[in-house]
Amino acid sequence: MESISKHDRIQMQIVSTCRELGFEVKQEHRGKGWRADVFVRNNDRPIAFEIQLSPQTLRKTIERQTKYDNDGILGCWFFETPVFKLNQERPDLPLFYVEENNGSPLMVNLGERKKVDLSTFLANLICDNIQFRTVAKTKMVQSVKVAFYEMACWKCGELNHLFYVATPFYSSCNAKIKPEESLWGSDSVVYMPEIISLVKSFAKANSDLGLNLASIKDRYSNTVELTYTSFGCYKCDSIFGDFYVMDAKIDAMYDPELITCQGEVELQDIVTLDVPHWCFPKNGEQFCNNN
Repeated sequence: MESISKHDRIQMQIVSTCRELGFEVKQEHRGKGWRADVFVRNNDRPIAFEIQLSPQTLRKTIERQTKYDNDGILGCWFFETPVFKLNQERPDLPLFYVEENNGSPLMVNLGERKKVDLSTFLANLICDNIQFRTVAKTKMVQSVKVAFYEMACWKCGELNHLFYVATPFYSSCNAKIKPEESLWGSDSVVYMPEIISLVKSFAKANSDLGLNLASIKDRYSNTVELTYTSFGCYKCDSIFGDFYVMDAKIDAMYDPELITCQGEVELQDIVTLDVPHWCFPKNGEQFCNNN
């Protein structure tokens, strides 16, 4: 018995899923200078699905996509391998990657954000539950991991415990948001009241660990002649300069035995970062950069 190719399996699943959703579907449908593997007559906007498992350049893909755009058709592409020179997701090119492992169901890979089975993906794409967004926006409740590291006070010699957030934040569609890549300062995430509250609660509940938390407040620095939020000695209140704090943090990040704590925090402020992506939030969650 002749085995069915991956291309045909994907095509058959697109056809069956779209028909189950009540849409008129045609295979190998031809238009003006184009032929879609699967054509779906969606009332809002017809969709042409292209299954591209053989290599195709970005230039060729955009050239073919333009033909669909000119006819008022949404072209949606399924590739098997990354497209050379396609460095970020684009609103004019709905392009996703299909993978299959050891006979498991066909899955659509949306970057590092999530994997979803092909049928679920198709149902949500057609119903406009997958939309393009230019930025990623944090969801309100975040699960975070905080790591503690030691730093001796330059003035009194007392040992202090500083900390950093060891995990990124996430949007409702699971996009990673690293605050140090946004407009925030490299360490300012640790100065967030909700993070400080988590750390203090952990230190109090685990007094046997002997955590002497460095204090955080606005201090004047003679070095830079500015007042800014900083770590400082819990005993003598001497400021810890950003350069020395960062140096100690970098050294500590390679220590596998750091004391850590985990917990959920509710953000008081939304963090956004420029991450162009096809946004597919969890049920009930908002799309990124919705007002």
